[in-house]
Amino acid sequence: MRSGAPVRIRGLAAVYIALAAFAIGCGGGGTAGGSDTSDEDAATTSAPQPRERLPETVQTLGIDATEYAFEIDPDELEGLEAGWTRLEFDNVGQEPHQVMFARIKDGVDMAELAAAGANDSSGAGAIEFVDMIGGVSYIGPGQQTTALVDLTEGPVLAMCYVPDRNGVAHALLGMSTTLTVAGGSASPDPAGADGAGEEVLGTFELAEDGYQVPDPLDAGWYKVENTDTALHELSLLELGATVDEAEAGLLVEDLAANRTPEVELEAVGGMGAISPGFEGYLHLDLEDGDYLAVDFMPDPGEPRPHMLDGYWALFSTGDA
Repeated sequence: MRSGAPVRIRGLAAVYIALAAFAIGCGGGGTAGGSDTSDEDAATTSAPQPRERLPETVQTLGIDATEYAFEIDPDELEGLEAGWTRLEFDNVGQEPHQVMFARIKDGVDMAELAAAGANDSSGAGAIEFVDMIGGVSYIGPGQQTTALVDLTEGPVLAMCYVPDRNGVAHALLGMSTTLTVAGGSASPDPAGADGAGEEVLGTFELAEDGYQVPDPLDAGWYKVENTDTALHELSLLELGATVDEAEAGLLVEDLAANRTPEVELEAVGGMGAISPGFEGYLHLDLEDGDYLAVDFMPDPGEPRPHMLDGYWALFSTGDA
């Protein structure tokens, strides 16, 4: 795995940690020369820790995205339950789409929120009024992806902030809706029973010093947690060619300016924006190749995306 921006990404540190963990896991073995392993050494050998498992879900939402609306099943106005919710997201449109969820903070007036977000395709004006609780980062036409999000009681906004060719966020073109979420009293969701309890293979940490990307990235479920003090998104892009860090920096500049990069990119999902202290889960089945993770999110009141400040990472899967 290769790291991205040199200041924010700790690629070598991850290698050192992995090597240290390997050494600890191999501790307690025989010494050079063929001496027998003592009972004391065997007793102190660390046993492998069990992996985290997916939380039980209370419901499944099927979400179809098109230009410029969501079709949600069950109906978002009929009343959903608070708790972990499985998202089955399908882009049936002709443009890239995402779905991000935002909990409106207590005491916030809806008119104030609407005024803050009006004509703002960056979302920077409205961020201070909401907690972003995850979702699905953008995928291309004809693609599907699955994630888990912890819906909170009260009104929850579902929206797509992918820009069109003119730089206008889809949410400003009508691609947003409000979910009605009741208190969490539902029984476990039978439709999501197949995924409940599955092993979580690793964690994407959205840390102060950048993305911490698990290695390897086998097909399966991954946790995404924001341990920083700023809002972040995990947007995953498959690269059509291998690039170095300087070339990746140019790609990031193109993405931030809504320009088409010279290197072909395919949006393969990830986790929608999550506020500090929040977490979610996503299912990945990435083909072997080179990838770029980027953060389109800005700080409150400042439309500049974090990726322009170094919040991006290059990584590879398989033998790439």
